[in-house]
Amino acid sequence: MDFLYCAPTVFVIGNEYEILVNANENGLIGIEAGGKIYREENSGVLATEKNYAKIRVPQNILDKAKAYSVIYRKTIDRRAYFSLMAEEQRADFSFRPIEKTENIRVYHIADVHYRYKEAEETAGFFGDDTDLFVVNGDIGEVETFENYRETSRFTGNISKGKIPVIFVRGNHDTRGKLAEFYTSFFPAERSDTFFSFSIGPLSGVVLDLGEDKPDDHTDASYPNPDVYGGVNDFYSFRRRELEWLKSVGKAEKGKTVFAISHICPVQTTRNAGDCFDIERELYAEMNGELERLGVSFMLCGHIHSAYVLMPEDPKSLLKHDYPVIVGSEIVNEKTSDGETRFADIIGAAITVNKESVEVLFTNGKREITEKHVIKTEKR
Repeated sequence: MDFLYCAPTVFVIGNEYEILVNANENGLIGIEAGGKIYREENSGVLATEKNYAKIRVPQNILDKAKAYSVIYRKTIDRRAYFSLMAEEQRADFSFRPIEKTENIRVYHIADVHYRYKEAEETAGFFGDDTDLFVVNGDIGEVETFENYRETSRFTGNISKGKIPVIFVRGNHDTRGKLAEFYTSFFPAERSDTFFSFSIGPLSGVVLDLGEDKPDDHTDASYPNPDVYGGVNDFYSFRRRELEWLKSVGKAEKGKTVFAISHICPVQTTRNAGDCFDIERELYAEMNGELERLGVSFMLCGHIHSAYVLMPEDPKSLLKHDYPVIVGSEIVNEKTSDGETRFADIIGAAITVNKESVEVLFTNGKREITEKHVIKTEKR
């Protein structure tokens, strides 16, 4: 395993897995599962001039095999003819699909903002009993490829290559010099970062609302007041996402259906009318589609708080008929000299059953700070 930069991550997307592998050096990377080898392929050309790969494997194949191998050959010299590749190396990993139908343990964490060590402690609440991780955006701005690899190491560390992960883009992940390369590392359908998912008895949709302010947002306190400098077009992106959401069919009977979004479409901010209160008409349409799909709950981050937003709560900017679990609190503390500094990350330990969802907000010491039990109707 010396050729690996970190443990792989098995991402959930659609009814497939997308396995992210990071090597130390450029090479040819493959995944062997169920007696077949899968590779990242571009119109017949296999990648050898980079040190990472994102490889699709059918979910039913890996679920049955419960194991996979990373196959690697270091690139010595890629040529038009007679390319030189090193001898094959392998690393074997077990995999644990979700096969049970009750007491499914999901750990949700968001707003890491490069605090990987603290986030790993928080996300370890269920330990090896975790069935699924949801990493819900704002891992951090991306200025270098190493930023992507650091995030890959974080997801590899918490999942150990054997526990599935749903990974969602947040507004901070859209920022930075190399933000346009996000889909080279993390799940996407035809370069779109919104998608449906199905795993075991769970299914639903991942939404990506893009930036938290309008594309043309300005701040007069800066010499150049154009905050985003004309490099965003989330206005069009959200409308394409809405049309996709309208096309999503209902899940098969017996599935627990939920939605995941870094920014909550029914509560983009706690202060109505501020610069974050955008796209209400479009988000109302999105909400209507989520209600059509019969989601039992939604998982969100972004606001740096941990609470449950129930239907009819007056703090909601839009009416909704499902509870929203906002599971990402950033805890700060005052120092002796009066400065404010980061102290902890709180995430949400969620146990899904057929008729209820238990939500425990937990900190980096794996202590429970708050508990909720949500009854989920059969929808």
